[in-house]
Amino acid sequence: MNLPLVSVVMPVYNGEKYLKAAIDSVLSQSYKNIELIVVDDGSSDSSKEIILSYRDPRIRLLENGFNSGIVFSRNKGLAAATGEYIATLDSDDMALPERLEKQVFFLDNNRDYGMCGTFYYTVDSNGKLLREMRFCSSNRDIQTHLIIGNCFCNSTMMIRTKLAQELKYREKYDIVEDYELWYRISQRSKVANLTFYGTYYRVHGNNISVAKMNDMFALVKKINGQILTDLSIPFSEQELETHASFLNGSVGFFKSETQFNDLEAWIDKFYNQLSRSEKYNNQLLFELIAEKWIIVAYKTRRYKKLFYNAIMPLNRRLYFNCLRKRISGRLMRTQTRSLTS
Repeated sequence: MNLPLVSVVMPVYNGEKYLKAAIDSVLSQSYKNIELIVVDDGSSDSSKEIILSYRDPRIRLLENGFNSGIVFSRNKGLAAATGEYIATLDSDDMALPERLEKQVFFLDNNRDYGMCGTFYYTVDSNGKLLREMRFCSSNRDIQTHLIIGNCFCNSTMMIRTKLAQELKYREKYDIVEDYELWYRISQRSKVANLTFYGTYYRVHGNNISVAKMNDMFALVKKINGQILTDLSIPFSEQELETHASFLNGSVGFFKSETQFNDLEAWIDKFYNQLSRSEKYNNQLLFELIAEKWIIVAYKTRRYKKLFYNAIMPLNRRLYFNCLRKRISGRLMRTQTRSLTS
């Protein structure tokens, strides 16, 4: 009983199909000193009945009364948490048995870290394994990656409660509220992805990020602008549009020669300014940029630009390493990864 209490926060809205599996995955954790705060966001299906069917005293049900949105529900769960740590899990995902135990051990022994995620598996609507997902793990690499996009999965995260309750999710960032919060936390403390698989993340047609791609792009663009401001990189509205379209895989934006040339000039400006800082992993930064450049050049059929461009001289060896990886079978089937996983 000397182990710190972990508050697992799980918002749910009409999640009857997968809710029981999500709850069971929390209650069966090897780490037992938990409370599970389920926030029912005005569900009209049997979600509430499923929650009430449990007799485990560790479950706390909070009700919004009517549908109030994901940010409101997440923040309600954060505010109600009484544990030392908050773990997040969405109602259609499942935590693997040792996830909480390993994350508590890490945060207990690394007091300068405010948050940690884990690697994770993606599964389909039937639970069939799709992919093993691994992002960068060290604080420096994550700080670098977050400039380009999200490298955390919400359903793998554990945060120190005081930090989470102070910063909380921001209103009007629905769909990308997690990425926006992770970035702000990274500016306040060290962060990590632990190198084990902690969660099954379910991919299905009802995922918010799939259903509202246009809204998501507008919000990520807003985050991109804030990050550029924090980095003291000046930009015009056109440069921000170029930057956001590049990072978020909007390849169609670069069909015209003018927009493509603007992208080449922007990357040169963006990378050169960032590469002067010792805070970031310049090799990782270049690789992330080069991979996205190669995809844009290939998908817009500018094949000469794969070999003759302003990006390659910035780091010739790394560029050709990235190009070789793509050409050796992966370029043809590469789908540009969403930055708000």
